[in-house]
Amino acid sequence: MPPETSPSSFALCPSSIRIRLLLASTVVQVVLLSMLLANSVRLMNNAMSASLETTIGQTASMLHAMATAYGEQGRLDGLEDVLGELLADADEGLLYVRIRDARGHLLVSAGMPGLEQVPEPDEQRHRFFETLLADDLVHVRRQLLLPRNQVGVLQFGVSVSVLAAAREAIMQQGLAIAIAEILLTFVLLSSLGYLLTRNLRLLLEGSRAIANGFLAHRVESRGKDELAVIANHFNLMAEALQNRIAELQDTAVRLRASEERHALALRGSNDGLWDWDIDADDVYYSERFCQILGVQPGTLSNRPEDMLAYLHPYERDAYRQRLVEHLKGDSNHFIMELRVRLPDGAYRWVLMRGVADRDENLHAYRMAGSLGDIDLRKRAEQQLVHDALHDGLTGLPNRAMFIEHANRALAQRRRGDLTQIAILAINLERFSLVNDSYGHLVGDELLRRIGAHIAALMRDGDVCARVGGDQFAVLLNGVESSIDALRICEQLVALPAFAPDDDGQQLHPRCRVGVAISDNEREDAESLLRDADNALHKARRSERGPIEFFHTEMHAAAVRALQVEAELRKALTQGGLQVWYQPIVELANLRTTSFEALVRWPHPTLGLLSPGEFIPLAEALDLIHDIGTLVLERVCADLREWAGRLPADAPLRVSVNLSARQLARPDLAAELLAAIDRVGVARERIRFEVTESVLAHPDGPAIDHLHALRAAGLDILIDDFGTGYSTLSYLHTMPCNQVKLDGSFVRSLPYDQRLRAIVRHSIELAHDLGMTVVAECIEDEAQLEILRAMGCDFGQGYLFSRPLDRDATFNRLHNPAPERR
Repeated sequence: MPPETSPSSFALCPSSIRIRLLLASTVVQVVLLSMLLANSVRLMNNAMSASLETTIGQTASMLHAMATAYGEQGRLDGLEDVLGELLADADEGLLYVRIRDARGHLLVSAGMPGLEQVPEPDEQRHRFFETLLADDLVHVRRQLLLPRNQVGVLQFGVSVSVLAAAREAIMQQGLAIAIAEILLTFVLLSSLGYLLTRNLRLLLEGSRAIANGFLAHRVESRGKDELAVIANHFNLMAEALQNRIAELQDTAVRLRASEERHALALRGSNDGLWDWDIDADDVYYSERFCQILGVQPGTLSNRPEDMLAYLHPYERDAYRQRLVEHLKGDSNHFIMELRVRLPDGAYRWVLMRGVADRDENLHAYRMAGSLGDIDLRKRAEQQLVHDALHDGLTGLPNRAMFIEHANRALAQRRRGDLTQIAILAINLERFSLVNDSYGHLVGDELLRRIGAHIAALMRDGDVCARVGGDQFAVLLNGVESSIDALRICEQLVALPAFAPDDDGQQLHPRCRVGVAISDNEREDAESLLRDADNALHKARRSERGPIEFFHTEMHAAAVRALQVEAELRKALTQGGLQVWYQPIVELANLRTTSFEALVRWPHPTLGLLSPGEFIPLAEALDLIHDIGTLVLERVCADLREWAGRLPADAPLRVSVNLSARQLARPDLAAELLAAIDRVGVARERIRFEVTESVLAHPDGPAIDHLHALRAAGLDILIDDFGTGYSTLSYLHTMPCNQVKLDGSFVRSLPYDQRLRAIVRHSIELAHDLGMTVVAECIEDEAQLEILRAMGCDFGQGYLFSRPLDRDATFNRLHNPAPERR
């Protein structure tokens, strides 16, 4: 409810209608009295006004002429001296003169030295009476043409004290008459005002209630007179006002929420704001903007060009260019990643954005944007780029970056630089042994040491990179010949000793180096690095030294190896491999007793290839089991076919070789027995030969496979006897029926007495263990006679027969009688 107010308070309120009526009547009386005086005063006022205007006009013309004359001579200071002397003791007429230029700079100041703040000029015709009431001094301001066509301001003051005194006398006489008239009017109208204002009390209470915030207050409407109509309109106004204020309050709440969201978004984005008034050439920077630049808020200059001092020198021109392009309208948004200099001299990556506001003529008059701190992201990107082109362990360039450097060096050579470049492929020897023995941490430290050693030996312009696990590459720029490259290689292979533990024990790492020197035939870095790798492969197998230079035949051999690999896979799937048989004879009567199955490859272009040319490749490609299975199936098929066409006493027994990789398979024995049974050949016709190296791992699956095959009725032969590791230690435990003396022993028997003693005792040992002995590679009669004298059981070699194809073997089975080549 609105607060209650007594009726007397309304009646006595200065703003009440009663008071207004009294005041109005007083004003009427004053006006009437003034009209009486006006007729007598009018002529005097006109005369005083005309006199004053004339004085002001003449004074202004005089001062304008003097200012123009002295200004053309550049002697405004002389004008100030003249006017100062004239106005020094003046108390009537012209009292002071002030002349200012267009920028407000004071040029001439004469008279009234205590007047520091020059007042605003007076309007002579319309405000003459107010001026005289307020002050006896009239202030006049005129425009003034200064030198170089500059428009200045001339202001001076004229005393009107005489005119003011005359006017005051007239006003005193009229005032006495006015007071008497006002008193009479006050008595008459105060009674009438009371009767009128008491009916307006309700409206006054309602207005006070609304003013105090009680928007629900309504005025009681009584009757149908004018007061009732005003009350109804008041109530409608109050209701509309209440609804409007409710809308404004709701708008204010939503606006406050929007402002809070905007502020929160700005804090969340962590960006600084900037606002550039282009026409005024003034820019505002937020507090966060200053924090990103590392300066105190409010200390940044508001001149836009001063921002250039904080930018990286390399990016200032690009910043100007993009900013100008946007202001011209060539781009929709201004956006740029750049570096800003911090107070400590370091640089920070920031992202600056902005957009310009334009008028109807597309002129940019304002531009605002943000500044974001992207230093962490940019440094992460730079680190990613660095990691993509560098080795994470040694910090050296990786293969991709090395190839890029080498291609640039080759391109420079093609542009006329006649010096050669060399690429070195470096590989550590027995690095895996270091990892296995000391752990990968020691291995990584060794790689870092080796990388630092190689990098320290590089000349200006050379590049060292790590291109593999334990392989490095070096680009030598500007070598005169292979001698220069050889000298650098000799320094590289002299690796420093490395102590992996604190006990003082040192490792002496060694490396092998392959070298490829540029020529006119190889125009890309990949080819040179490939050739260096080929030379490195040869260096690994070489016993002459750790350094090998690339020769053309190395590439040809590598290409041939790749060609043979593809063709070997094709031959394996399309039946391109053949099985040949070499007879095994009994040395006592030289009759054929069995055969050894040997795989041959009739290559369409290279001719008949021996196993030594493709079996190692098959081992590396993990194709040896497929080849072994193929040989076993072909042998079983031939034996089944021959069994029906040969006499019952034909020596139908064939030895099939098993590789160490095959013996590592968990189900090899079952697979072999299934292949034999699937063809339907008797198991006793098949024998398997294993190399002596298998015996070095008696706990592996190979021994279990041999026991399983032996238990299934198949004979087992130990091939290359005498060349393996600790044969005699495990020979008595092996499920073997026969041993085969390696051909290296047989070839040297006629010339080496000590070797003959070893072979003789080996044969005797085998016989004591219940095994028979086969001697391989018998090629002459002397070897045959010595082996017979030693009691060797069987023999195999070119002296009796070379390996035969399928048809020649079948013919040999028809006649197993002694035969020599």
